Amino acid sequence: MINKEILIRVIREQKKELVTGVGEIDRDLRDSVSLNVGGTAIIIKGVRRSGKSTFAKQLLRKIVNLNYLNFDDDRIANFSVDDFQLLMEAFLLENGENTTSYLFDEIQNISGWELFINRLLRSNNLILITGSNADLLSVELGTHLTGRHVDFELFPFSFREFLSLKKPNFNQSDHISTSSRVALLEAFKEYLLSGGFPDVLKYTNPDLLAQLLGDIVQKDIIKRYQIRKPDELLTVIKFLIRNTARKITYSGVSKNFAIKSEKTIQKYLNYLQDTYLLFQVNKYEKKAKLFDKNPKKLYCIDNGLVLRYSDTAVQPLGVLLENFVAIELFRRGKKFYYYVNSDGTETDFVVVAQNSPKIELAIQVCLELTDIETRTREEGGLFKTLKANDLEEGLILTLDHEEEKVLAQRKIRYVPIWKWVLSEF
Repeated sequence: MINKEILIRVIREQKKELVTGVGEIDRDLRDSVSLNVGGTAIIIKGVRRSGKSTFAKQLLRKIVNLNYLNFDDDRIANFSVDDFQLLMEAFLLENGENTTSYLFDEIQNISGWELFINRLLRSNNLILITGSNADLLSVELGTHLTGRHVDFELFPFSFREFLSLKKPNFNQSDHISTSSRVALLEAFKEYLLSGGFPDVLKYTNPDLLAQLLGDIVQKDIIKRYQIRKPDELLTVIKFLIRNTARKITYSGVSKNFAIKSEKTIQKYLNYLQDTYLLFQVNKYEKKAKLFDKNPKKLYCIDNGLVLRYSDTAVQPLGVLLENFVAIELFRRGKKFYYYVNSDGTETDFVVVAQNSPKIELAIQVCLELTDIETRTREEGGLFKTLKANDLEEGLILTLDHEEEKVLAQRKIRYVPIWKWVLSEF
């Protein structure tokens, strides 16, 4: 059992964290979240340090009395399901009996938490929950809170949010004037290299990324899944981050590290995906059963991490550009794949409809058009994908090239990536 005095002290000290800081950035997701959902829990999921707690506090800014506890606190590391009644008593002593709004950080650390939330929901309380493990949240929510929760995923800062932080008075919609285009391109280059983790940007300290990775590995994976070989896991993780935007197979990675079982690598990757650190993208197939027969492409949640753990001092910008596009597609909830034409040429991304395998959009990513060979290769692969799927047009996203051309009645649009990401696509 948790000591009641310690619990009250933790509640009291953590309550000071609820004060929103000066200069905090309103997140793009804010307009999508409604608090008028009595009897329903609002779940905010995402990678550690992406700003989930700050975002939740912003949502609850107008609520004076709020019951709040962050379970990711070493002082209550032994908290168990039996302590929830004690927690309610502590809340009552600290905040009074009329407090009906609750915010819980990392509550999925506590086995049986969903039963406690169910009890609160039956009294029509307002409940926000943040968590950094998609699998742990999904299993319990699907079992005990079916139809009684609304889920949102929060990513590190988008480019739009980055501009709000770094250039608060900048007109983001001005893509026409020469000065604005130059400023947007320069800002995007900075963002491409720095990534979007709020603390890294606010304090201009990339060393925070090493601490972040350590926390994810230790708290979200090793501790939760009882990993027996933590050094092996960390070595594999760094290898996978270095291979962002490349194809991998479970067998290939297991052989590279002399790990006997491919299933071990598969588990590692699933853990990384559950914690939002890495994403696996399948080759496009009309039949889902063929997905596991093909290599998967890996993408990392943040370019800052990719640079931090790359083999060389400078990660190829083309890799960072492709990773950025993948992150943005994930951020906007798109369902997408990489595509291989019948002759082996490829298109980086194809976006499909949510409820069918029909391809709606084909995207090629190209840093810059340095020569005719590069242009021919990028256009050729994309054109074949368009033709095979009867699409009228496709996109080639570049650093700053803008052009439209027609090949055999199919339109190919070159769009600067900073302009694409600031538009509604």
